[in-house]
Amino acid sequence: MKKNNLIKIFCLSIIFICVFFFFIDDPVGMLSILLIVFLSLILINKYPSIANLLITALAIRIIVLFLGNIIDLPDSGKDAVYFENIAFKFSQDGFYRVFTDHYTGANSKFICWIIAIFYSLFGRSLLMAQSLSLFFGMGSVFLGWVIAKKLWGNQKAIKVGWILSLFPSLVLYSVLTMREVYISFFLLVAVLGVINWSRDGRFRSIILAMFGFIGAYHFHGAMIIGGIVFLIIVGLITLNRFIKSLLLRKINFKNFITFIMIFIISVLYFSNQIGAAKIGTFEESINLSRLTKIMESSGRGDASYPDWLKIDSVVEYSYKGPVRAIYFIFSPFPWDIKKTSHLIGTFDSFLYMIIFYFILKNRKIILKDPGLRIVLLILISYFFVFGIGVGNFGTSIRHRAKFVMALILMAGPFFPKFKYSLKRKSSSYL
Repeated sequence: MKKNNLIKIFCLSIIFICVFFFFIDDPVGMLSILLIVFLSLILINKYPSIANLLITALAIRIIVLFLGNIIDLPDSGKDAVYFENIAFKFSQDGFYRVFTDHYTGANSKFICWIIAIFYSLFGRSLLMAQSLSLFFGMGSVFLGWVIAKKLWGNQKAIKVGWILSLFPSLVLYSVLTMREVYISFFLLVAVLGVINWSRDGRFRSIILAMFGFIGAYHFHGAMIIGGIVFLIIVGLITLNRFIKSLLLRKINFKNFITFIMIFIISVLYFSNQIGAAKIGTFEESINLSRLTKIMESSGRGDASYPDWLKIDSVVEYSYKGPVRAIYFIFSPFPWDIKKTSHLIGTFDSFLYMIIFYFILKNRKIILKDPGLRIVLLILISYFFVFGIGVGNFGTSIRHRAKFVMALILMAGPFFPKFKYSLKRKSSSYL
């Protein structure tokens, strides 16, 4: 059967399901899903080489989405329900007041404000809210493939695309009213900007990277850490280039202006004149008592980190900080399992171990590539910060999903090929 026929059958099946539910339950929600299908078809038509992985990514996510409206999916309670309820509350005052009275700025309720805009226009629809996550989920798969193609070439990019399409936590958060998929998308935008800047050195690449970091920051304050690290690196590199140009008596005003702008922002931050949600000003971000309270509040429940990982002094940050970062990425370990539900987290951590194994195999290429070196430093800073701020592996499973796409990109060349076969005697690589 030809690929085009498979695409048509798939699309007709999705449309049939959507139309069927359209007349039964939630017309706004089903139209939202149809819109995502339509946008995905545009990408499939424009990029036929990744048609199979886009179709698979869309089909799996729609199936999980419908399944989630029948049974409770992991992490579909508490925060997901809370965000949706707050969004509905915001929308009750109408479209205009959503902007004038309920704009949240950069904090955890920003996702509520986004959903509330649509609720105020079309009414409350959980499927519509989930479709927004689906939109960013599919956008992340596509954007991940674009970046991987820039880094590794077409064949390896397709392998990366398949991992992004099938990775369990990415599928899950693409259909929940949670922040993770939004953050993943904007972090990929930032990574694209970082990679572009390392290659072309243009100011517009810095703007693209900062747009991504600021977009992610609006959903979670600690995501601005990546932007701070990036600006420091850019500032140091441009300063070095400017000094070299002075020695050669060839003044590069572009590098000079870039350095001055970054220098001013850095001075304002390190002098505590400006701050960011979650991390506060520079002084607040290094305040030991404040950090201790954060660790204590996050380290509760049967999924909490071991007591020996609590930090009581500045010196302990030097050796317990990295260990907490390891716990953030790889927990729960076998000795942390206390009940059956923890096995889900163990499976998730096993997948991260595989990804890091491939990253280690790819370390020489990563360290030779300026853009990947910067991305690696940014990820390390995130892991350290979240390792300090997160105190139990139940929460870490959700938070580390923000970074898995960037990690998959770093490991790209060493993922195995995916093979499919429509006939017993004919098969080909995706």
